[in-house]
Amino acid sequence: MEDPMHEQRTALDPEKASIIARVIHTAITGGLVAIFGALIYMRSEVALEFAAEGVRVLRVTGYGLLAASVIGAQMLRGRIAPPGRGAQLGEWWTANLPKAVVVWAVAESGGLAALVLGWASADTTLMALGAAVGLALLFVNRPSRLQSTY
Repeated sequence: MEDPMHEQRTALDPEKASIIARVIHTAITGGLVAIFGALIYMRSEVALEFAAEGVRVLRVTGYGLLAASVIGAQMLRGRIAPPGRGAQLGEWWTANLPKAVVVWAVAESGGLAALVLGWASADTTLMALGAAVGLALLFVNRPSRLQSTY
């Protein structure tokens, strides 16, 4: 006999799935903004020293990872089919929340990588671009946009 106190839910509650998606997206977006603020502050307090070749490698890597996250997030977003007409959004989010979280993580990861590598190489442009592109990707892939039918 199964104990109801230890019963595990195997699926996301469709009624709460849309809210959970918004909370996760907001947390990811807020985290990117917080890291950007922290690294801007740290840039004025802590200076890292690298050889010129090392700085160049950090910059190129940062820009490359940022470009890869743009391409990756948009490719992964293409795998999320919008809900059909008359579809229940809760059920749609239950089925697609894991895919959406992966899209958001890829969008954030490129921005975070560019932020950290920009900080390490003292490249303010890379830091600003990392924050801007990461936030833009998160905005373009926001929950309301993913669930809209075109």
